[in-house]
Amino acid sequence: MSTSRAPVEAVYSVDIPVGHKSCTVRVLPDNELRLYVANCLRKRSNLKDGFEIQYVSSNVELYWEEHHFIEARYDCTNRTLQVSVNRRTVFETFVA
Repeated sequence: MSTSRAPVEAVYSVDIPVGHKSCTVRVLPDNELRLYVANCLRKRSNLKDGFEIQYVSSNVELYWEEHHFIEARYDCTNRTLQVSVNRRTVFETFVA
């Protein structure tokens, strides 16, 4: 028997379009960082991993075998979030 748990509301969430796919980066209240591609959780990182900077990354496959590499970095101390696609920063903000 499984029990369903209520989804955790994100402290901050940003959608980053990558080709025809949607990518979402979320920062949760416990400083967990999550990367979703097409509404599917691809990667997550949390403070249990022992680092003040949380980091997630994934390849995103598009049409015609085109690939993009998306990375998200969240600095828990400075509360800054940075998202890059193919090593180029596409989004950066302070998370209040």
